[in-house]
Amino acid sequence: MDNTFILVINFTGFKKIRLELTRVGDPGIPPKVGVRPEYRTVDFSFDSDLDTVLIESIDKVLKRNRIVTTSLKEVKIVGDVNPNSSAYKIAQTWIEAVKTFKNL
Repeated sequence: MDNTFILVINFTGFKKIRLELTRVGDPGIPPKVGVRPEYRTVDFSFDSDLDTVLIESIDKVLKRNRIVTTSLKEVKIVGDVNPNSSAYKIAQTWIEAVKTFKNL
């Protein structure tokens, strides 16, 4: 079984985000292996400081599932977000930081 994961940053609405974590190749992750079902998603909303809220929420979902950032095979940004918006660019910057860290 592959121990890599996909994190989806889903902009579900105005100032609302859902983080969705899945194991690569196993969408129905058993509770005792990797991501526990109750910890697969984190929903949050933000008024300001998206950078801080996003980083803290991602850290929270990874920590609850005992997953290190380098185990993320892919991070996607989906949903109702304009690629030219600040929110999209903040999420994209976090993704680029993870890629840089993994290449060290």
